[in-house]
Amino acid sequence: MVNLPNSWDMQQVKCFPKKLKRNHASYGDSIQFKRNGLIIQGAVEMYRVNTVLVSISDSDAARLRLESPITLVNHKNYTVINNLNDLGEGGVVSE
Repeated sequence: MVNLPNSWDMQQVKCFPKKLKRNHASYGDSIQFKRNGLIIQGAVEMYRVNTVLVSISDSDAARLRLESPITLVNHKNYTVINNLNDLGEGGVVSE
């Protein structure tokens, strides 16, 4: 059994994929997506079944007229820029 932080509720626990699909982002990955004609970059905060919860910069949130710098992005609508699983210790690509 996996030990999860106490602050996680059961809805979040259910959203852990048994196996990530190819080209899907996971927690901590950097992604890029297009919204309202703007190209936005952000960091994945949570993986969900159909979407990822993404943290974007305050300036990008203002450009998109969002109240907070957190947004949902469907798996079909982003590309992974920097996958943490491919990085070694200290964020350096392992060879």
